[in-house]
Amino acid sequence: MTQVAVAQISIDGNLSVAGRAFTASKVYAMLQLYFSGWKSLPELDLDIAYRNYLEKALAADDRREFDLATMEFLARLHNGHTVLRDSWLTKNYGQSMGFYARPLDGKWVVQSSVMPSVKAGDVLSKIDGIEVETFFRQQQKYISGSNEAAQRYNFFFLTHLFPERFTLTLEDGRSIGVDRAANKLPSEARANPEGHWLTQNTVAYIHIPSFADPLAEEKALAYVTQFEKARTLIIDVRNNAGGLIPRRLTKALMDRTYRNWKESTPIHISMLELSEKINKAGQQKGISDFERGYLSASAAFFGGSQLDWGGDLVAPDGPVFHGQIIFLVDGGCASACEELAGPFKENHRGILVGETTEGSSGPAYMQDLGNGMKIGIAAKRQYFPDGAEFEGVGIRPDFEVHPSAKDLKTGRDVVLEKALELAATP
Repeated sequence: MTQVAVAQISIDGNLSVAGRAFTASKVYAMLQLYFSGWKSLPELDLDIAYRNYLEKALAADDRREFDLATMEFLARLHNGHTVLRDSWLTKNYGQSMGFYARPLDGKWVVQSSVMPSVKAGDVLSKIDGIEVETFFRQQQKYISGSNEAAQRYNFFFLTHLFPERFTLTLEDGRSIGVDRAANKLPSEARANPEGHWLTQNTVAYIHIPSFADPLAEEKALAYVTQFEKARTLIIDVRNNAGGLIPRRLTKALMDRTYRNWKESTPIHISMLELSEKINKAGQQKGISDFERGYLSASAAFFGGSQLDWGGDLVAPDGPVFHGQIIFLVDGGCASACEELAGPFKENHRGILVGETTEGSSGPAYMQDLGNGMKIGIAAKRQYFPDGAEFEGVGIRPDFEVHPSAKDLKTGRDVVLEKALELAATP
């Protein structure tokens, strides 16, 4: 009897043909069972895409090449929650860049940096002599994202797509050597929520960088209680990529009725699928009237192999804070971050200031592929409460404010300034 271990990938990066074939086929099979986003991919032929992926996967010389082939396959699904995660790749190629850059005004601009030679507001020009925009286009095929804006926003977080050593050229002509392999910059500690008064006893500020840590919501709730008498509460969730859905935080802040997101997930009932194939082929023989009626009724009930729910009203339940709420959002606000901000936008309980959010939410079905490899598949597709598309669209702010390279260089936070202006309005 063949042992399962034969079909696994070695943790040292070596690949067997059996390991590559097993993992690729596992990914393909799970997508057909759990992926919820086929509605937005009417022209994608999954079989052809899989054959192309399988050819690259079997030809891969090392684990990194296999990972990239898998990422390229998954990226064709245009979904930010359908991704491959490999601890081996992170360990060997995920060293910190030392800075983060994002697109602003048609350029790639440094937003934050721990490198003395690279400052916030610096404009990037080239990577190893290649225009940064061209370099992005070369790597874009590996980036899972519900739209191009999300791919661009997340690009510099995906350090495994960059050389370990490269020359960074800035728009001002400076050339800077970046050696991630040698520097081995320590991973940044997971940031905790923090809060303080901006105007004593009147305007309070809470920054929530992530919901990945189970304690993050607890700490944010403590600040809400601390500032419950404030006139205005500014909640900064910029670059919050999500994590655990903060339902208790929503409850503490929501003092009026709101509507839930509408949601759907794929269902698979063999007889329904068989019935569909038979009907398409015009073959009705062998099926009784009872069976035909049962299948037709079931197909209608299940809405074309999709189970849909949501959009219902949710009443407030013991809110803690009753003052004005202002959320600071941007393209880095995704998943659970959008789950928090969405209801406050929908019922006007809160004001959103900044940039449109990523437009990617819904829990992912996680499958351990062994040896440090996991795949996440978006098993639930979300819509705005009125049924409008959310995936790849995002939540538009009530007041759109975009920082400039000059703002970043001078340390000016124009989004927070706008929030303070709104907080001062009676």
